[in-house]
Amino acid sequence: MPPEAESTNRLDRTPPPAPDAARPLVGPTRAALDLQRSLLQRLLAFACLLTLLLLAAHGWQIRQQALADTPDTAAVIQQLLNQDQPRQADVFNRESIRVDLAVLEPLARRLAFCVQVEDLWSRQIGAACVRPAPPRSGAGVVARWLEALHTPADTSVRPLLRAPGVAVGHIHVRPDWHTEASHWLSSMYLVLVGWAALAMLAAVIVRPVRRALRPADQILAAIGRLEGGDTTVRLPAFELDEFRRIANEFNSLAAQLATTRAAERRLATHLLDVREDERHYLARELHDDMGQHLTSLRADAAYLRQSLAASTAHAPLTSVLDSLGETLARMHESIQNIVHRLRPPRLEAFGLIAGLEQLIADSKRMHSGTPSIQFHHQGLFDTLEPTLTIHLYRIVQEGLTNALRHADASQIEIDLQRNGGRLRLSIRDDGKGDTAAPAPEGHGRLGIRERASALGGTVEWISAPGQGTQLRVELPAGTWGAT
Repeated sequence: MPPEAESTNRLDRTPPPAPDAARPLVGPTRAALDLQRSLLQRLLAFACLLTLLLLAAHGWQIRQQALADTPDTAAVIQQLLNQDQPRQADVFNRESIRVDLAVLEPLARRLAFCVQVEDLWSRQIGAACVRPAPPRSGAGVVARWLEALHTPADTSVRPLLRAPGVAVGHIHVRPDWHTEASHWLSSMYLVLVGWAALAMLAAVIVRPVRRALRPADQILAAIGRLEGGDTTVRLPAFELDEFRRIANEFNSLAAQLATTRAAERRLATHLLDVREDERHYLARELHDDMGQHLTSLRADAAYLRQSLAASTAHAPLTSVLDSLGETLARMHESIQNIVHRLRPPRLEAFGLIAGLEQLIADSKRMHSGTPSIQFHHQGLFDTLEPTLTIHLYRIVQEGLTNALRHADASQIEIDLQRNGGRLRLSIRDDGKGDTAAPAPEGHGRLGIRERASALGGTVEWISAPGQGTQLRVELPAGTWGAT
């Protein structure tokens, strides 16, 4: 097969895949879960909910307990105020009523309540709130909430009596909600202490979780290296059993992938070697067989031309023989060019650099209006293994052919470097670049990628409209020859 058939042709591309085949058969992606953050958020939400429930339950319990104690408290208050009535007014005067609520102050040591005394005509005689201590700051808000829940039925009403059992008024007793709110705030302070303890517990829990999840970063880094083509990456045995099993499976997968890729490279290298052997065979057959036949035909045509030259009667035949000789000469030259491309003579005789210089010279000679081609090289290339040498030559040949045919460039730069165990090739042009959306690769680019992959290297194309195209190839050199 002539090498022109393997050169890059941007108009000759493999058909694009069907839309259904290009669409990944997976469901919609979900946001990644941060386990540490999720754990803290759930712990915080649970703690807040539990705190609210406990505070609400405790507030309700305080209210119910205060309401339950109110009747007993009202009985004690009634007894004290009834005993004090004979000192305050005439026994039979039910209109002139006075009460001294100071008699209730001893109850403030243990009880908290609000009392209101009215006469029989619902006129207020006295009112006071007795509490053991002043309410806490901020208790007013909670007290108003408790008072909003208070109903007339929650107030204990007792008669105010004078001896001998004459009712002269009414005693209204209800809980002191400010004191009860202070008790609730005291409980909230205890909750705050519990929050501090919970924060310490969260720190104690999150720290070992964070340490246990630390191998996740190593696993992600190893996956990234494996995705980049490094099949030698391995994970250590982690402390957490789940991560240890993941590491074992990853190491097994990486080993199998390394074996598979090595087998694929061997097969690809073998196929490339077979292709080169076919090229050599075709070059030899064209040179030995076709070349000899063409030489013989050219000699026969020249002999007939000389034999008929003296006779004017055969002038038309002489003209035909001249044209035949020119055609045979062009065919012979074309076959020689094909033979040189199939089997570069300077590459085999003088090495890679000389072969590439000859390739550039032939390209300038064969393409009219060829742009300026600059070739730079650095390093020792004579010690490269012959298989690597011929494949590297073919990569440059196909990359240069692609730039000459399609780039519409005025300058092409070829840079080849060998640095220790790595080979780096760059072919850059200042042409029009890729002006369309990415499409499937043609035969030339596919051939470059296949050769680089078979040699364990990487290929990259960088292109932008109006900014030219650059081909970057990196290959291992140490595997194929001495450094």
